Amino acid sequence: MIYLKQPLLNKLKNNLKKKFENKRVIVAYSGGIDSLLLSILLSEITETLCVFIKTPYISEWALNNAITNAEKYGLNLKVVEVNKIIKNVPERCYLCKKMFFDILNKEKEKYKYDFVVDGTNYDDLFEDRPGLKAKEEFNVISPFVDFKIGKKDILNIAKELNINIPPKETCLLTRFEFNREISIEDLKKIEELEEFLRNYVNGAIRVRDHKDIAVIEIESGFDEILRKKDKIVKKFKDYGFKKVCLNLEAY
Repeated sequence: MIYLKQPLLNKLKNNLKKKFENKRVIVAYSGGIDSLLLSILLSEITETLCVFIKTPYISEWALNNAITNAEKYGLNLKVVEVNKIIKNVPERCYLCKKMFFDILNKEKEKYKYDFVVDGTNYDDLFEDRPGLKAKEEFNVISPFVDFKIGKKDILNIAKELNINIPPKETCLLTRFEFNREISIEDLKKIEELEEFLRNYVNGAIRVRDHKDIAVIEIESGFDEILRKKDKIVKKFKDYGFKKVCLNLEAY
């Protein structure tokens, strides 16, 4: 049982209990800290199913990380495999979320759940989040928004409950510029190179693909990357890149 010590945390748990107790809830579970925390709290209150949707532009690393945390915190997890590729257009995030929420709503109807919820937090409302439109179209509930819980609050709650903060991950399609034709092979190339870099650094890793140029973005470990630069450059050139750059302002 989780006991929330701070007034804000007690209030959050009480609000969740009032809204969802004795209801069957599906959580759009990405494995990030927002959906992870929401899943943990809801699982103590009511019957909760966490659904992770695995597409070609979601890395195996992200999937494995999500499974590991689900097992660690005793979450009821279902992985749904989807082979569809979203078009790489400026509306790609909206199209992706629309597909995800359509799948989750079908799961809700099929297994007679009451709600689909996600980990959108209050601060997300003030950022450029195209997926929010899709959320509204499918009547997905965002408890952190409803209760005005922002990112800082979520991180404080996670710390209070000794929940490890997963590295921030985004879909592989975001590594490419809009309107470029992207194949599964392109996605796999970036996934393999990011996995290769995890041999040297921890935390969030991005490899931006600008055709002949690769741009590496990391949270930390710059010294190690520079020490291994010859090996890294060779690896990237083996994958067809002509130049390899390190972004010093990514995080």
